[in-house]
Amino acid sequence: MSDLIDILACPDCLGTLAATADGVECTSCGHAYPDAGGYLDLGPAPRGPSGGLGMFMLQDPLHVPRYERHTRISFLQIMGDNWENALTPEAEDDYLRAHLSLADVPLLDLACGAGRWTRTLVDHLGLDRVVGLDLSVPMIDAIRAGVPGVRVLRGTALRLPFATGSLGGVNCSNALQLLPEPRNVLREVGRCLRPGGVFTAFTYRRSDRPTYRHFQRQQEETFGVRSFTTTELVSWLTAAGLDLVDLRSPAGMLLLTARRTT
Repeated sequence: MSDLIDILACPDCLGTLAATADGVECTSCGHAYPDAGGYLDLGPAPRGPSGGLGMFMLQDPLHVPRYERHTRISFLQIMGDNWENALTPEAEDDYLRAHLSLADVPLLDLACGAGRWTRTLVDHLGLDRVVGLDLSVPMIDAIRAGVPGVRVLRGTALRLPFATGSLGGVNCSNALQLLPEPRNVLREVGRCLRPGGVFTAFTYRRSDRPTYRHFQRQQEETFGVRSFTTTELVSWLTAAGLDLVDLRSPAGMLLLTARRTT
């Protein structure tokens, strides 16, 4: 992780971090963050899952191995009205490859989970140009096993452990709907991106069909997630200093790309 030290910052005070024998330490506030056996733990103290069944499942070691092949597919069908495969895994990958390039590194895969999109980004941009971040220890264990050599950090999306203007790109696939205070998450993304930096995301559009909105709302209440209107997302991006450059809505899903203004 020594090659990351120049872009990292203390999530508490945004001070500079210095390497120590067992992790890193903030040179401003003195807060120490440990090496947790191959990855830096820059997040808050682990606690019991909260925020609905979705957060519980993403932190449950017994469920994490089943997430990609089972849970995510069903979730896309109901939450995103993806019954007829309006958005396939191949199309998700094609979108990232089309909108991210070597000019957009170092790139953060935010809320990377078990590495579904991190693997695509690493194949596209290179192992040394991508870093993953997630709050769930079981997910971090899964991505380290599934994407050998990947650089991953434990941390929260609400206090990204990166210096201001240090990132060339941020991707957040199938996670914004689960993160607390998504408006503030986008503000953190905007802070960390350098001028011209790219943000890509995949999330869910709030259905305007009353019947389908009923089923979507059931998913939101059960899993502790939310859907978005395009208007509110664009307004939050603008407030974060990000200009929308591409927006697509296959079925009930949203794919977007935005750039950090200068």
